[in-house]
Amino acid sequence: MGNTALIEGELDKGVTEIPIETVQAALQNGASLEPDIRQQYAERLLDFALESRDPAASSIAAQLMDKDPSLDKVLDSHLNTVVQHEPDAVYAFIRAHLVDQCNQVWIERLQLAATAALKIAITDSAPSTTMDWLTLIGREPAKYELGEILHDGLLAAQDRAHHEPELARVLITLAAKRDAAVLEQLLDDKDFMAALPNNIGLVMRDFSGDPLALLQNRGLELFMVGMSRAAQACASELFTPAAIAGIWELYAGGQPIASLPPQYQADHIIQLWLERGVKCLNVEALESLAIQILTSRRDDLFLQLLHQENGAKVILPRLIFILERSHRTIEDAMNLIGRIVTAGDMLPQEAAATYIQMLNGLEWQKETLPLIQQLARTLTKHTDLALPPEILWRMLGIGSERKDELVTKTAVKRLLGSIATIEDDTDLIESLRRLTNDTSWSAPIQDIIIDWWRRFIRQQPASRITRLDKGLEGKRGLEEARSVLQTLGSVRKMMSSHNMPEFAQAVHTTYTVLEALSDAFDPNSKRNINFDPETARAELDAQADMLSPQDRQVLANNLRELALMIASMGDNRTRANLMRRGDNVDRELMKGEELPHSAVDAMKWLAGYWGGTQEDDGDSP
Repeated sequence: MGNTALIEGELDKGVTEIPIETVQAALQNGASLEPDIRQQYAERLLDFALESRDPAASSIAAQLMDKDPSLDKVLDSHLNTVVQHEPDAVYAFIRAHLVDQCNQVWIERLQLAATAALKIAITDSAPSTTMDWLTLIGREPAKYELGEILHDGLLAAQDRAHHEPELARVLITLAAKRDAAVLEQLLDDKDFMAALPNNIGLVMRDFSGDPLALLQNRGLELFMVGMSRAAQACASELFTPAAIAGIWELYAGGQPIASLPPQYQADHIIQLWLERGVKCLNVEALESLAIQILTSRRDDLFLQLLHQENGAKVILPRLIFILERSHRTIEDAMNLIGRIVTAGDMLPQEAAATYIQMLNGLEWQKETLPLIQQLARTLTKHTDLALPPEILWRMLGIGSERKDELVTKTAVKRLLGSIATIEDDTDLIESLRRLTNDTSWSAPIQDIIIDWWRRFIRQQPASRITRLDKGLEGKRGLEEARSVLQTLGSVRKMMSSHNMPEFAQAVHTTYTVLEALSDAFDPNSKRNINFDPETARAELDAQADMLSPQDRQVLANNLRELALMIASMGDNRTRANLMRRGDNVDRELMKGEELPHSAVDAMKWLAGYWGGTQEDDGDSP
C-alpha cells in the first residue's frame, strides 16, 4: 500500500517529473502497478531510453514489450510516431535489443527505422549524415534483412552523388560489397563516375592511379571491380606486379568474392588475359603474369598465353628471366620448352638458343648436364641447326669430362664440319689434335673423327696433303691421322694419275711381261735354264730395226731398273717376324686381316680387296 501511495503521489506531479530511477524501480516490480500507471511509466521509460540511449533503460523497455502484449502494442505505436522525426534514436533502441532478441518482429521494426532514417538523411540531411546511415546499414549482418532497404537507399542517393564526390565514393564502395545490381547502374552512370574523387576515381574511371592503395583503403571488392574494368578495357597501367600477384592469388585460391558477379571475379580477369593479354598488357605486367603462372606450375595456361598473336615474339625473349623468377628446375624448363616447340610457338633454332642462354646464365656448371644433353638431342634431331664453334667446344669439354657419349658425339660431328672450313694448316692440325685428345676415352667417337678425316683429306690437293703430312710429324695422338695421309699418298702414287681401267691395263701388261720372263728364265723342277748369249743376241737383233737407238736405250734402262725393283721388292717383303708364319700371312693380307708393310704385301692386299675376299666393314668412304 505504501508504494502505491507513493506512486500516486508522484503522479500528482506529472509523469515527466518523476525521477527515472523511480520509474525503473516501479516497472521492475510492475505487478503492484495499476495498468494505466504501468503504461504511463513504460512510455516515460521508453522516451528516456530513446533520448538518453541508456542501455539499462533501453533493456527494461524492450523487455516490457516482449513480455506484455498490451504494452508492446502501445510502445510500438509510440515508436512509429517517434521514428518519423527521430529515426536514429529508434534505430539505436531497436538495434541494441536485437543483440539479445533477434526475431522477425524486431527485425521489421529495425527495417522501418532504417527506411525512415535513410529517407530523412538523403532528402534533408547533410551528405555526411547520408554517408553515415548508408555505411551503417551496409555493415549490418545479413540476418537483419536490410538489403532491399540499402538497395533503395543507394539508388535514392545516386543523383545527389553527382555533386557530392565523397557520397559517390561511399555509394560505389557499398554497392561493390553488398549490391551488384546497384553497382552496375552506378558504373553506367557517366555523371556519377565523373564525381568519384581522388584515387578511387582515377582507378575506376581513368584506369590509372594506385590500385593497391584502393585495395588497402576501400577493400577487395572495389579493387577487383577496378581491375576487371581495366582488363576489359585493355588498359595496362594499373597492372603492376603486385596487383597481378594479388589477382592471381585469388584465382589460384579458387574462392570467388561472394558479393561480386562473375565479370568481376579473378578467373574472369585471368581468362581475358589468356585470350588477349599479349595485346593488352605491357611487358612488365606480362612478365609478372607469366611468372605467377609458372610458379603455380600451370604450364597449360602459360602455353595458352604464349599461343596468342605475337605471344611468342613478345614472351620468348624473356623466357629465361621468367623461368628464373618462377624457380622452376632445369628439367621443368626443358619439358616446357619441348612443349612450346611441339605447339609450334618456338622454332628448334630458338629452342637451342634458349638452352644456350640458360647454360650461359648457369655458367655451364656440372648440374646443367641434363640441359646440355637436351641441346645435344635438339641438334641431333634437327641437323640443319647451326651453333657457334665456341659453344660446340664447350659442349665437347663437358661431354668429355663427364664421358657422356651423346653430348661428345654431337659436338664432335658439328665441330668436324666447322674444322673442315679452316684454311690455316696449323689451326687445322691443332683443332684435330684437340678433338682427338678430348675423345681418347671413346673408341666409337675416335672412329667418327678418323672416318671424317679420311673423307676430308681425299678432297684436298696434293700440295696440302704434303704440308699436312709434314705438320703431323711427331704429333702425339695423331699417328693414325698421319697414317691416313701417307696411305692416300701411296695409293695416289701407285695409280700414277691413271684411272682404273688404265691402271688395270698397266697391271695386266706388267704381269704378262713378268710372266713371260718367269716362264722363260726361272728354273723349275722340270728343267734347268742354260743361257746362250749369242743365240739371245741373234734372236733379238732380228727385230732390232723396229726400235730406234734411243728407244733401245730406254728399254735397256727400264729393264735394268725393273730387275733392281723386283729384287728390292723381294727384299722388302713382309717383315721378318711375320715371314715365319708362311702362307698364313698371305691369306691374312688377302683377307685384309694383316696390313701390308711392303709393295709385295700391298699387291696381295689389293688383290684380296678387288677379288672380294675382304669383308666390307661398312665404313669405306
